[in-house]
Amino acid sequence: MQFDETLLEKIKHDDEHAFKAIYDRYWSFMFAIALQKTGKTVVAEEVVQNIFIDLWENRHRKEISNLRSYLGMSVRYAVINYIKNQLVQERYKQHEQLHGNPNPSIETTYNLKELNACIEAGIASLPQKTQDIFKLSRFESRTNKEIAQDFQISEKAVEYHITQSIKTLRRHLKDYVVLFIYFFLNSF
Repeated sequence: MQFDETLLEKIKHDDEHAFKAIYDRYWSFMFAIALQKTGKTVVAEEVVQNIFIDLWENRHRKEISNLRSYLGMSVRYAVINYIKNQLVQERYKQHEQLHGNPNPSIETTYNLKELNACIEAGIASLPQKTQDIFKLSRFESRTNKEIAQDFQISEKAVEYHITQSIKTLRRHLKDYVVLFIYFFLNSF
């Protein structure tokens, strides 16, 4: 205990050898606590390293009466903070999976608006009757039979209009294939 007080006093005067002595003396003790609590070697090493960094960077301000207790409690608090952060990250990932990204980037928003405008322009380039049939089929999820009854045409005619719509949209959107792939891959 007296030895620890001497080392603490020396590091307040920027004695790197005293700091190394503390490090050598307590690293294994701290690592064992962190490893036991986290079960992960890399995390335990990072926790211990961060505590020693903090000890050195704040050596002039810290008032430590029992170094062993201080370091042990520092590890415990650091592990608790690590676990809290992991839980928050996990909850965020779950939320994002369930609800998507609530805050899309400016670039994503811009690309989505541009893509929607291109789709709308492609649909607008179709003859009016083909537009109406396509919108009923794709946006209102109406069946070919229902659309055929509404327009008093055959189901084959409805299929023809939808096929023509899709072909026209493919040609119209050929430059946006990369965006389609991007949005498709990022929707999962």
